[in-house]
Amino acid sequence: MFSWKGQVERGFYIISGLLLFIIKWNIDRLLGAYFFDAKWMPYQYLFPGTEFAGIILELKREAFLLLLLGTALPFIYVGVILTVKRLRSIGIPTFLAVLFFVPFINLLFFAVLSCLPGREDSETSREVDPPPFLKRLVPRAPRANFFFSIWVSVLLCLLLLLLCVQLIGSYGWGLFVGIPFVLGMSSVLFYCIHERRSFGKCMAVSSSACALCGVCILLFALEGLICLIMAMGLTVPLAILGGVVAYFMQSSYYSNRVTPVLLVTLLPLMGFEKIKAPDPVPFEVTSTVEINAPVEVVWQNVVSFSELPPVEDWLFQTGIAYPIRAEIEGTGVGAVRHCVFSTGAFVEPITIWDEPRHLRFDVTEMPEPMEEWTFYDHVHPPHLEGYFRTTQGEFRLESLPGGRTRLHGTTWYENDLWPANYWKLWSDLLIHRIHLRVLKHVSNLSEGDVSGIDPD
Repeated sequence: MFSWKGQVERGFYIISGLLLFIIKWNIDRLLGAYFFDAKWMPYQYLFPGTEFAGIILELKREAFLLLLLGTALPFIYVGVILTVKRLRSIGIPTFLAVLFFVPFINLLFFAVLSCLPGREDSETSREVDPPPFLKRLVPRAPRANFFFSIWVSVLLCLLLLLLCVQLIGSYGWGLFVGIPFVLGMSSVLFYCIHERRSFGKCMAVSSSACALCGVCILLFALEGLICLIMAMGLTVPLAILGGVVAYFMQSSYYSNRVTPVLLVTLLPLMGFEKIKAPDPVPFEVTSTVEINAPVEVVWQNVVSFSELPPVEDWLFQTGIAYPIRAEIEGTGVGAVRHCVFSTGAFVEPITIWDEPRHLRFDVTEMPEPMEEWTFYDHVHPPHLEGYFRTTQGEFRLESLPGGRTRLHGTTWYENDLWPANYWKLWSDLLIHRIHLRVLKHVSNLSEGDVSGIDPD
């Protein structure tokens, strides 16, 4: 088992993989419970970055992660060896063992390697070629074959997308990682049924399938343009990766079985992901400006501020919600602040009122984060409701020499879209731009009050 040479049968590969997983989980479970009072469940391997029950302090959380990594090293070594041997047995380039390290895709790849027979099994069978019905179904003419491969893969993945979003209600690894990978891989495998294709042609097929899928999502009013653009940074490379893997698998025995295996594996994974999804990941974003006005003046414009000027930032002209004005009812803790955005108002009960230094508030109601940019009158995908939640906000004011003020604006939010760290890149960018719009307006109002000039 520990030698890099040789091959392994699919039965041995499946049993070894499951046995190693069970042993690894029990080691992590016992060590986590003993040293950290942490509960560690098997499904949590599916969600990198999830919060651990029982772990509160960040230092303990980091120590537990290091413990998980330390116990994983021997299992990673053995797992890679088994994967290399299994790839060699099937006749697939062994460097594809790198997929062992790609979250979620490694589960799909494990299913494929567990189902495909080895070359020895295939040589004793008369079914090395694709089944006759499949060869008749897929056109042989180059152009017809190209478009057939694209359309079939896109339709299959659109069906998966509808099931994932509309029925399962999950915006996670299955949607943003699994489906794009399957799309690129299946399109190339269909394209290569009759003959081996060049790398360039395979990449053209997987790229075209990804582009067509995006167009269909837009035309069928499943998503708006801005959300599609945000997702492209994740989905396009994964579709290309699927095409690359399929290119190297096209000459392996029974490669025509890969697509149904991927589809059958992806469906239960998406369902399991929804059932056992962890709590949303909390994040915070802080933005800072310096204002040529004393803190007492800045404070008055932080608590509430007049109508902001029309938006000039191109980002807000794409449908992203932006602030318009802020109003407050009452003073002190218990007062209610209303920050009005282009899509509605945030309701913000004050929890800390330390005039003129610190204002903090909860967010009990919030409007939709954006209006989808589309050519239809209205598009309302499920992720606009509850998948992104602002929980708290605050302003901190620091007095600087020369009657100046440093103003910090912070927003705490929860993101229920996975992979969370990818979507954090976008949400942090958008929140920072919202912060700057408000902070610059407060700065203009405060500096205008000091100079006695109306900033408008």
